[in-house]
Amino acid sequence: MARLDDEERIARAATDGPWRVDNEGFAEAIYGAGGSTVVGGGRWGGEASVFESTEDALHIALHDPARVLAEIAAKRRIVVLHRAVRTTTLVHQDGSQADPVEVCHACDANTTDADWPEMPCPTLSALAEPYADHPGYQEGWRP
Repeated sequence: MARLDDEERIARAATDGPWRVDNEGFAEAIYGAGGSTVVGGGRWGGEASVFESTEDALHIALHDPARVLAEIAAKRRIVVLHRAVRTTTLVHQDGSQADPVEVCHACDANTTDADWPEMPCPTLSALAEPYADHPGYQEGWRP
C-alpha cells in the first residue's frame, strides 16, 4: 500500500490528462488537458524529436495520471478483496492441528500444509512483484 501511496501522490501532482501525442506518425510532443505541454520538442523548430521513438511517446501518453490513478484504485480494491474472509484450521499430515488463522480465498486455495504459513498470499505477492527493486521489498514476497 505504501508504494501505491507513492504512485498516487506523483500522479496527482502531474499535469492533468488525458495525455495525447501531437502526431502518431512522428511524435514530437505530448499534450495534457487544455493543450498544456507535458513533453515538448520538435523538428519544425529545427530540433530533433525529444523521443527516441514514437512508440516511446505513445507509451508515455498511455500512462497518463488518470490511467495511473485508475490502476491504483483497482489494486487497492484487490487488496481489500484479499482481506481475510474466513477462519480455517489446517490439519497437518501427522494429524495435529495448527492454530486457527484467517485467510483469503486465494491463500486458502493455494496453500498446502507443507508451506503454511510461510508462503505469502499469491494475490499480494503478485501485486508486490513490480516493486521488487524498492528497498522496502522483502524477498520472501517473491512469487
